[in-house]
Amino acid sequence: MKYRICQSCGEKNPEDEVLCLRCMTDLSGVEIIDEENIEKQTETEDKNFSDKTRVEVRERLIFKHEKFSIELSAGDIIGRHEKGREYLKDYPTVSRKHAKIYKESTGWYIEDLNSANGTYVNGKRINSKTKINNGDKISLSSSVSFVCITFQLDAKYDLDGLVKSFV
Repeated sequence: MKYRICQSCGEKNPEDEVLCLRCMTDLSGVEIIDEENIEKQTETEDKNFSDKTRVEVRERLIFKHEKFSIELSAGDIIGRHEKGREYLKDYPTVSRKHAKIYKESTGWYIEDLNSANGTYVNGKRINSKTKINNGDKISLSSSVSFVCITFQLDAKYDLDGLVKSFV
């Protein structure tokens, strides 16, 4: 069986998919994996290595407000009824489903979901999926603004999936 593994959420996707079925991340640049070759390679590696540790990299995005922070992942929707609802419920100009976050091989992106009052990146209203970078100012309507912070969490896991350490 051949498939593509999403770099954002780890989902196995059929080889012909160009977007992750779980988080909608672009898979066009992701290598197709042949399970038969992996099994043969793994058998050889098992004989040669006694350390059964894997390192997993997870990238996250934080929208930092002066009073709170919202941690986001690829595919998240931010809004009064979605991710961040516990904070955004107090901002009536923010739509229930305001914007969607994407992670692609070239970086993080935000897309306005036809919100009533718009999404802004560095003061400019966006009309399509727009790349965001560390330090960018993101505004949901004109009433709430965030500083965009990206980070990567590397963790070593044992075969049972227990975290051995953070790298």
